Amino acid sequence: MPNAFAYLMLCAWPVVAAVLFRALPLQKALVWTLLGGYLLLPSATSMKIPMLPAIDKGMVPSVSALVLCIIYTPKSRIKLSSSGRTGRIVTITLVLIMIGAPIVTILLNPEPVVSGPVFIAGLQLYDAFSMISVILVSLLPFWIGLRYLNDCEGHRILLRAFVVGALAYSVPVLLEVRLSPQLHTWIYGFFQHDFIQHIRAGGFRPVVFLNHGLMVGIFFCMAVIAALALWREDLREGKSMSGWIYAAILLMIILGVSKNLGALAIAALLSPLVIFSGRRVQTTFAIVIAAVIVLYPMLRGVGLIPVDMVYDFALSIDAERADSLNFRLVNEDRLLTYANEKPLFGWGSWGRNLLYNEETGRIDTIADGAWIIIIGIYGWLGYIAHFGLLTLPILFYVLKRSQFGPSYVTPGLILVLCVTLIDMIPNAGLVAYVWLMAGGLAGYVLWRPVETQEGSTSVNAQGAGSRGSASLQPATWVMSSCSPSQRRPRTERERGLE
Repeated sequence: MPNAFAYLMLCAWPVVAAVLFRALPLQKALVWTLLGGYLLLPSATSMKIPMLPAIDKGMVPSVSALVLCIIYTPKSRIKLSSSGRTGRIVTITLVLIMIGAPIVTILLNPEPVVSGPVFIAGLQLYDAFSMISVILVSLLPFWIGLRYLNDCEGHRILLRAFVVGALAYSVPVLLEVRLSPQLHTWIYGFFQHDFIQHIRAGGFRPVVFLNHGLMVGIFFCMAVIAALALWREDLREGKSMSGWIYAAILLMIILGVSKNLGALAIAALLSPLVIFSGRRVQTTFAIVIAAVIVLYPMLRGVGLIPVDMVYDFALSIDAERADSLNFRLVNEDRLLTYANEKPLFGWGSWGRNLLYNEETGRIDTIADGAWIIIIGIYGWLGYIAHFGLLTLPILFYVLKRSQFGPSYVTPGLILVLCVTLIDMIPNAGLVAYVWLMAGGLAGYVLWRPVETQEGSTSVNAQGAGSRGSASLQPATWVMSSCSPSQRRPRTERERGLE
């Protein structure tokens, strides 16, 4: 049970956010408000108000960042480029589907779910408001990223924040590797998950203040890719000495000792891509990953995903990990079969998407992957809306690649987003920073303001500061690295890498 300090931290975080917005430029302040809350606030701790989402570490930083961004940003009219009109229409359509689909889900699920001693009442209008409010809160970081991180400098700040955050987190991570996951218990009064799941290979998998040790691993994997992307950008800009490569090596070592095999495998797969390939190869790989993720339930349902091959590979490395993977796969097959009984709009909330033991009434299936959770609750339409919003910016970036400069920053952020998309197949990792990245990419690719002689209307990274207002300046996209209009001539090597 959370102690008083856990609830105090939740209540105090808006004050912390206000201090950040007074002390830092707007883009940095909003990034650290969201990311800092994710890394430091207590997990499995919430305050509940009827018909509203739980007030927890996901909601408090998002609402705080949104309110402060509105306060510190001057009102301005933004003229959007006509080139992204199609993408904007599709994005708005997906958002409307996400918000509207729960209403149909409620109408199609009036009957109770009965399984032995388990009785879950049919859904009512109250449940529609509850589901929609959860979706709206989850989309807040997407809108914040779309509006306030819609330039290359915002993407650079995000990448740096992942690296710096992971470097700072390495100290408690190494402490828990040595002493076992205890920090959350010592500070917030309870352990936030099942302790036995974090005993690995004769040691311990760190959790710190996150929901699960797997979330620590994927965060460090993201930081590795972000550091390598920043290193490539430094090389492109002619900086022979770059500390980002050393940060990437250190973070990879810490990822290895944290006993997160899946995250380590993803980092090992994507690192050579970032180091050796050009922007075209990187973004082509990203669009393939995006397509597989969007179609994954269908591909899994018809047997086109080589799960047996993946299981055999895991078995060759570690029998315990292979058994865990097989348990997940069996559960996913059962849940997918159950979800297909209501394929379009799903079973709704309150655990109606799960299967229960008819004798004991206990949950008989575990929904681990974000994809199976979403498709079970919201159905195929909800799934397409969720993952469409996450992957649509990648598609339109690839389609309009020639409009963007030679920078590796945005392709690097796309690959970091791909890390989270891959991880959402086995794990439930759809958290605030994932929506923030997707929103920042969507804002840059689809919502870019038209640059006029008077200057751009996008929020500049030099924002909030001590005077409490976001300043604007003409060159929003750091023209030397991100805008094709003022970039330097490419070398033969750069043309070859592309």
